[in-house]
Amino acid sequence: MTRKFESREITKVIDALIGETCPVADSEIDRQINENLMVLIDVINWCLDGVYSAASYRKSPYGSQRVIGERAYAAMLEWKEWLENCENELA
Repeated sequence: MTRKFESREITKVIDALIGETCPVADSEIDRQINENLMVLIDVINWCLDGVYSAASYRKSPYGSQRVIGERAYAAMLEWKEWLENCENELA
């Protein structure tokens, strides 16, 4: 059986692969940071799409599918609330 990575290991690898995403007010450095941010956004979109696909099973008649779908849907609701709070904070 193949070894699976833990969440923290995966996030450390992604962080190393993508790089810094917060601007530093230096146009040369911020150009690269903007590219890093675009990569991060693409990766997040891919992840969200995977969760959305899993959430489509939340009303499945099969228990194991339903549990996964409900977990994914619950995560989406948490993210929605978090994003709304972030939006209010940044407004």
